[in-house]
Amino acid sequence: MPINAGPTYFVAEKKFLEARTREEKIAALEEMIRTIPKHKGSEKQLALLRKRLANLRKQKSGRATARPKFIIRKTGSAQVCILGMTKSGKSSLLNVLTGVNVEVGDYPYTTKEPNVAMMNFGDVQIQLVEIPAMFDPESMSILYTCDEILVLLDGSEDVDRQEKEIKKMLSGMRLSNKKMLFVVNKSDLEESKSKYLQISAKVKIGLEELKERIWSGLGLIRVYTKPPGKPKIIPPITLPMRSTVRDVAENVHKDFLKDFKFARIFNNSRFSGSHVGLHLLIFHFHPLLFPSIPFFYI
Repeated sequence: MPINAGPTYFVAEKKFLEARTREEKIAALEEMIRTIPKHKGSEKQLALLRKRLANLRKQKSGRATARPKFIIRKTGSAQVCILGMTKSGKSSLLNVLTGVNVEVGDYPYTTKEPNVAMMNFGDVQIQLVEIPAMFDPESMSILYTCDEILVLLDGSEDVDRQEKEIKKMLSGMRLSNKKMLFVVNKSDLEESKSKYLQISAKVKIGLEELKERIWSGLGLIRVYTKPPGKPKIIPPITLPMRSTVRDVAENVHKDFLKDFKFARIFNNSRFSGSHVGLHLLIFHFHPLLFPSIPFFYI
C-alpha cells in the first residue's frame, strides 16, 4: 500500500538523498516524519524513518558516514525498474523475464530490498530492478537514474485506483516525465478493461509483446558490427535513436576516426551495401533498419 504522501514529503526526501552532512540528513528526516501521512499503510515507512533518525543522532557531527543498504550499479544496455503495489506479481515477472529465482510469497511485502536480474532481448542485456512495495526512500531513489519505469498493475484488484495512486506518487517525486510502461498482470484470473497491455507472469501470457514494448520504450537501436569475412559480433552496440555512423565508430574504437574513409551498412533494403559517411543518421538510413538487423563494415 503506498503512503500517499504529498509534495512536501517528497521534497524533504530528495533533500535527504542529496544531503552530505549528518545535520542535513537529520533535518530532512525530521521533515519527512512530520509530513508523512499517519495511517496504517505508512506505519512501516514511518518506523523506518524514525529508526534512521535515531541512528543518525547517535553519530558524531560532520559528514554523514552511514553507508547505503545496497548499491546497484547499472549494467547492460539499459536499466528498467519494475514498480507496483504489493502482491501485484513483480517478483514473478522478474523471474519469468530473466530466468532467476527470487522469493515469491502469497503474503504482502515479500520483497524487502531491490532484486536485480538481466533480461536478454535480441542479443541485448537489459537490467531489471524490482522495487519493493514498501516504497522506502533508498529503493525509490533508483527511479531517478533508471532508463524506464515498468508500472505493474494487479488485474485482480482495482486497476484504476492503483494507476491513480502510483501516478500521484511519481508526480510527487517529480518523475511524471520519466519513460513509463503501464502493464496489467494476472490477466489469466480476470480480464481487465484497462487500455494497457495485459499479461500473466504466472501462465506466461503476453510476455514477448511486453519485451518488445520495454525495448521500444527505451528509444534505442542495435548495431551489429561485422569484420569482412567473419561472423557478426555479439552483443551489438546499443545507441540512442538519432545516432550517426560517427557514434558507432567511436563506440567500436576511437582510433577508427583517424583513418576513416567510409562505412558500409547492410540491411534488407535496395540500398544494402551502400558506402556512407560519418554524419549519416543510422535510423534514417532505411525505415526498416530496425527491427531488421544492419551490418556495418568499418
